[in-house]
Amino acid sequence: MRSALGANAVDAARFLEQATFGPTPEQVLRVQQVGLSAFLDEEFAGPALNYPELELWPATVPTTCTGTCVRDNYSVYPLQTIFFRNAVTGTDQLRQRVAFALNQLFVTSAVDANLRLPSRMTSYLRTLVDHAFGNFRDLLYSVTLNPAMGRYLDMAGNSRANPNENYARELLQLFSIGLYELNDDATLALDSNGAPIPTYDQATVVAFSRVLTGWNFAAAPAPGVTNYTAPMVLNQNNHDIAPKTLLGNVTLAANRNGRDDLNAAIDNIFNHHNVGPFIGRQLIQKLVTSNPSGAYVKRVASAFNDNGAGGRGDMKAVVKAILLDPEARQARPPATFGKLREPVLAVTNLLRAFSTTEATTDFVLGDSFLPTNLRLGQDVFRAPSVFNFYPPDNPAPGTDLDGPEFALQSTSTSLARINLIYAIVYRTMATSADRPKGTWVELAEFEAVAGDASTLVEALNQRLLHGTMEDAMRQIVVERVGSVAANDRRGRARKAVYLIASSASFQVQR
Repeated sequence: MRSALGANAVDAARFLEQATFGPTPEQVLRVQQVGLSAFLDEEFAGPALNYPELELWPATVPTTCTGTCVRDNYSVYPLQTIFFRNAVTGTDQLRQRVAFALNQLFVTSAVDANLRLPSRMTSYLRTLVDHAFGNFRDLLYSVTLNPAMGRYLDMAGNSRANPNENYARELLQLFSIGLYELNDDATLALDSNGAPIPTYDQATVVAFSRVLTGWNFAAAPAPGVTNYTAPMVLNQNNHDIAPKTLLGNVTLAANRNGRDDLNAAIDNIFNHHNVGPFIGRQLIQKLVTSNPSGAYVKRVASAFNDNGAGGRGDMKAVVKAILLDPEARQARPPATFGKLREPVLAVTNLLRAFSTTEATTDFVLGDSFLPTNLRLGQDVFRAPSVFNFYPPDNPAPGTDLDGPEFALQSTSTSLARINLIYAIVYRTMATSADRPKGTWVELAEFEAVAGDASTLVEALNQRLLHGTMEDAMRQIVVERVGSVAANDRRGRARKAVYLIASSASFQVQR
């Protein structure tokens, strides 16, 4: 069925699902007015909403810190509320969306007891926001020296007397090149026997761990308070100065300064041919579709390798290539195209569709502070491990396709999605000291047309599904809405939103 919105508006809405935390009517109109590429340029040029620096507290809770002081300084509460505020109402949507994707590729987590203090995570989140539109090489360097990452993967205090391999291993495996050599389309490169070719071996990991020795936290800002604000600093006396052989048999000579070694190692990784397809494919998965074609990945890797002006690693060029690619913009995508909305995006898309503001939410939407029956399995900034909430190659059930977000789908989380949608739509979210207001959506504009069930459902079809509702679904929703008394306009509007938002049509980004 052809959408009543028209092709331009439909594509604008689909584009915004990929480029933001959910389309709003105002943004759909803006994209129609200026076009997709110009909209991206506006987003690239706009100011960033970043995380404010928080006061650094000692690791042990002082006796003077009680009540909400503990919540606000020894839990992720302030970071999660800032995240959801920026995601739902922020003006720098593309930057926030890309930073969220990067946060799931370069993982640190407050599940680690050392990082449960939000002040210890803030500078890391600021780093991702600051570099979302920068150069990937600078991002790698800044992540490497960030104190939160230094604590999380044991680079802080790494000494030549006992080099720690943790960060070195994940820097290679997860943050840059992966386990096996790749072709430009992210398929495995094979040796003469048809076997995958490892990108590195244990000796390479050891060499990188030795490169990364000598770094530790900057000077403490106060007695007993570790510095999680400034980048880590080098103690050359703790740096391993013996020769080291890196990727591609590149050897670093003896007696080098630790900072020179680090820069050489970052360059060594950054210039590896795997980075473009390895990182590019995962960013496509986060923003657009779980199963991009090899040709799509190759085009994005090409943009990573050369931004058109000879620059490598230009994140703006990569993001543009991902979002403007013909495969992302096809009007009638195949059945294999798209992705299950991860929990965070399911919530933000619903709230942004109805222009949610400070008046209708307190932004307390992280699992840590929701009732058990509303927890979706993606507690922001509390990934269970460095491997994120889900792996990029998790299979979609009953298929041979990748379905990363399905790793979070279970009986309990599926029910929690429906429960949370109900709580938001029917305004039943319990309030507490943590949730002083709760979260809901205002439906007055839809209540105004709710006297006729068909008119109401079509209006919400346009808003939530961009005119793509199947006839069979339409019939069911109209019947159910029609069972609510015609004079109960609010009840009808709530019923329609609840049924559509909890449907597979809304839960899958296409």
